[in-house]
Formats: sequence, structure tokens, C-alpha cells
Amino acid sequence: MRKRSHGSTNISHRSIYLDAEWYIGGNVFLIGYVYQNGDKDQLFDKSLTKKNFLQALSSVKVIYFYGPDIGVIESHFGINLRDKFICINLLKIFRRNIKSKSYKLSEIEKKYGIYRQEAEYKKSVFKIWNDWRNPKRKERLLRYNLEDVVNLKKLWSIIKREKNITNDYLIQNRLL
Repeated sequence: MRKRSHGSTNISHRSIYLDAEWYIGGNVFLIGYVYQNGDKDQLFDKSLTKKNFLQALSSVKVIYFYGPDIGVIESHFGINLRDKFICINLLKIFRRNIKSKSYKLSEIEKKYGIYRQEAEYKKSVFKIWNDWRNPKRKERLLRYNLEDVVNLKKLWSIIKREKNITNDYLIQNRLL
């Protein structure tokens, strides 16, 4: 990972997009992430530790996510991300800035011409849990999770540009 400048007023170049998968009750089993520069990775099994998660955030200023992921991750690791990072729930931003019948990420993706290779998990969260426990299906779920974060990054780039959403607006609407 390359070192990022701390002096810029542009928050986007020091950003990460996160997507977590968890069981009912908040036990996280997978976190996928992509940086603004396109580098991506996942934490799961033995790599899913608080230390590794915080290391992934070490050069980040802004965390983008969709839905309740930050709260679930904070609870899982016993940390407070909102005080250390600018946490932006893109679900909240999208609801305020675009019109859609549904705000499911997969529906917003379709609306903006972003199509998935791994779409089956958008139909059932129970399938995610079952496939995670199945070594033959786990690889598919890993691809799905990475596709979530990569597509979230693409989608945000399109919507931010289309709706002229400023960094000041984002900071005013960050998760507190």
C-alpha cells in the first residue's frame, strides 16, 4: 500500500469501501474492502482479527459502507470507528439524492448499469450463511463480497459526480 498525503482537502483519495457479512447477532465472518486506488482485499477465517482490520484502516480517513456494517463491525471488534474516521453510510446519501423504488444495492446498481457476476446472494441472506460453511461454495461467496465493495465504489463515483455531491455535504452527513 502506498503512503498517502495528509495535507489534501480532497477526502476521497484516502478512502476505503467496506462490506461485512455476518450471522444474526452480529458475528462477522467476512469483511471485504477496496481502497480508492483500487487495491482490494478481504479478511476472513484466521485473518479476520481486530489487528488486521485496524491495519487495513491505517492510512484511511474516510470509510464508505452501505447499511448497518459500521455498527456491526464496531460491536464485533469492540471499537469505535466513528470517532476516528469519517464514516459515510452511502445508503443514507443515496436515499437523500436519488429516486428509486428500492434502495437495495443490487437495484441501485441495475439503475446505473452496473451488473453482477455473482447475483444469487442478493436473493437470500440464509444462502450466504449456508454457503460460508460449505468449502465448495465459499469461493463464490468471497467473489460476491468483493464484487459488493468494487461495485459500491463504482456506483458512488457515478452518483457523486451526477448529483454534484460535495465533500462538505458528506462530512455534514457522516455517521456520528
